[in-house]
Amino acid sequence: MSRLDWGILVAYCGLLIAVGLYFHRRAACSVEGYFIADRNLPWWVIGLSDTAAYTGGGQAFLMVFFLGGFRGLWLMAWVSWVIWMPLVAVLWAKMWRRLGVVTSGEFIERRYGGRAARVYRNVFAVYACLAWGLVVLAYVAAWMAATLAPVLGWSNGQVLAVFGAVTLVYILLSGFFAVAYNDVIQFVLLMAGNSIFGLLLLRQAGGFETVWSKIAALSGEHFLDPLPWGGKLTAISVLALCVQGLFFAGSPYAGEGWTAQRYMAARSERHAVLGQMFNGFLALVVRLIPFVLIGLAAAALHAPESAAVPAQLWGELVRQDAPAGLFGLLLVGGLAGYMASISSMVNWAASYLMNDLYRLSLRPNASTKEYILVSRLCSAALLMAALAWGAVIDPADLDRWVLFINSALVVFPLPLAWLKWFWWRTNVFGEMVGTLGAFPAGYVVWFGSDRALPAGLRAWWRNLTGWSLDGLVPAFSNLDRYPFWAGFGILFGLGWASILLATLLTRPESMEVLRGFYRVVRPIGWWGPVRAGLPAAEVANVRAETARDMRACVCGILFYFAMTVSFFSLAGGRYLAAEAAVLLTLISGRSFLRSTLGKA
Repeated sequence: MSRLDWGILVAYCGLLIAVGLYFHRRAACSVEGYFIADRNLPWWVIGLSDTAAYTGGGQAFLMVFFLGGFRGLWLMAWVSWVIWMPLVAVLWAKMWRRLGVVTSGEFIERRYGGRAARVYRNVFAVYACLAWGLVVLAYVAAWMAATLAPVLGWSNGQVLAVFGAVTLVYILLSGFFAVAYNDVIQFVLLMAGNSIFGLLLLRQAGGFETVWSKIAALSGEHFLDPLPWGGKLTAISVLALCVQGLFFAGSPYAGEGWTAQRYMAARSERHAVLGQMFNGFLALVVRLIPFVLIGLAAAALHAPESAAVPAQLWGELVRQDAPAGLFGLLLVGGLAGYMASISSMVNWAASYLMNDLYRLSLRPNASTKEYILVSRLCSAALLMAALAWGAVIDPADLDRWVLFINSALVVFPLPLAWLKWFWWRTNVFGEMVGTLGAFPAGYVVWFGSDRALPAGLRAWWRNLTGWSLDGLVPAFSNLDRYPFWAGFGILFGLGWASILLATLLTRPESMEVLRGFYRVVRPIGWWGPVRAGLPAAEVANVRAETARDMRACVCGILFYFAMTVSFFSLAGGRYLAAEAAVLLTLISGRSFLRSTLGKA
């Protein structure tokens, strides 16, 4: 690295800490200030911050595209995302803002009530923080180490220690204020550096026409097909992904979780809705642009099997081809993406421990000063644990982790995404089973029982009984052997059976709690017994809003799908498909905007 590159890196770290210092006093005034920015985020910060949190360094997109073209991206997440993102904008964003809560764990007592809900909220706080928050944090940390260590010439541990420390400083200074506004800066830096680099690589590779020809020769004509079917994406797999998308809107990694945290922090319901609509545009198209440009150049120059560790492809390209100055900007951009994701998830996961455990049950009458101190301690402990775990994750396993995080981990509880919002009969026991069963069921099905049961335990059992537990459950993440829908179908079916059985074998929630929840949130769906005791005019208004919501959802799905196909078609040189997709984008986009914003 040149002195210029080091200067860019130091200036970047200083800027992040300066933002943390700027918001320090406001964040220290209350738990709401520290975790949801005093409910004062504008829509554009919500959109940019949310996209930054989902993106990481972006190298996962490059790896997936390099290995499988646009179909790889559709399989990774895009089939599901073009469905759940508009659903969240139309339905979930406003429901979360209406609730007026600090965390999604607080939803539990608003929706269910009673002693069981209070106890489960405590349990959920720990589970969500560790099984969801810590897992994703470790995964993002592993990506940061795998991609940036080769660029810097450092060990994975050094990368995580140095830049994890910088991230921790601004989180501790001003919580979600620093997270959200630094996300904006980090996203801009990530896009700028990688866009310049992508254009540079394309120029070196001979331009778009030459690149498309080389890719066809190396990887086949279908590598750049813009539509989500063919190859490993059979009709059944696409259907499974569509079903996942319909339910994913209420999952911990989509319309709930750190995304919902931003809606809770919005200035108003309208800002929450607008923020998610903006997030959809950024997340589905804008953030992909630089990595598709880099991926096109890489795929034209190298066959997919030429990358020994695909997760390190970006780092190798930067080290070989980035000149001084751009090298520093790319390094800062890569760091920015990862630090944005890490800071968002640390703040989100720590909010559960503070709001749903410590403040609720352990120290309900403590001072604000004590709550802020404990919030900072929880954030620090979480980040250090995640960095330590991320340092030992094998980079060669990261392709499996991509699909595990985006698909397998959330499939088991997916039915809850609809049931707890749209069906009055869902109770706290069904929610318990669906949520707490997610990680063990997802891990065993995706990685196989041999990864879940230690070799020593399997050997002891075999010696004791003569029966072998080896290969009891195969690893369904092996997509060369099993289609995507196989693992998905097993987890989704188990989830439905377990949640419904637990719900129907236990008592319903009290009608008083259900009516209170319904009148505040005004959810769609099957709430007949709850609506029966409400004024007719109120019920009629909810039904009219539901009809508008359904039209907006259909228009939104068409808009985001057509927008994505437009981009993939243009990037792959499929101009006829691009023209048709752009026309559909304009028509559906106009309808989506009018039907959604006219009532938000």
